[in-house]
Amino acid sequence: MLTDEDFRKRFREGMDCSMQALAEIADDIYITEEEAYKLASCFGAGMLISGGACGAITGPLIALGMKYGNCEPNDFEQKAIVNSKRIEFVTRVKEAFGGCTSCKDLLGVDLMDPETRKIAREDGTIERRCPGLIRISIEILKDIL
Repeated sequence: MLTDEDFRKRFREGMDCSMQALAEIADDIYITEEEAYKLASCFGAGMLISGGACGAITGPLIALGMKYGNCEPNDFEQKAIVNSKRIEFVTRVKEAFGGCTSCKDLLGVDLMDPETRKIAREDGTIERRCPGLIRISIEILKDIL
């Protein structure tokens, strides 16, 4: 697994939490790193740059969907499996993250405001906090996969 410093470096290169989390487990779900980056590229900065669901959570949720998601009509058995995995993941992440799932709560920064988002990048808030969140979520995800 990548180190926190590796994750920090990737932030500086423009890779958001969701992109990094999904790319870290790409092999486990039979996609390339490039495909992982593309699939998760719209989920950074709290999904839709809203400060909402943290990318360290959304990237792994994409992975769970890729691995366990239903794709056939009326496949309620598979749908139940993916829902069970999703609930397990989110429950465990919430426990690890002190009950929080949004970037705004986890970082204490309103990412909706471009100026605040810029400050959070410049003052190191994102590089200081996000790598650990990514690492923890990947550890939980790998345990579930």
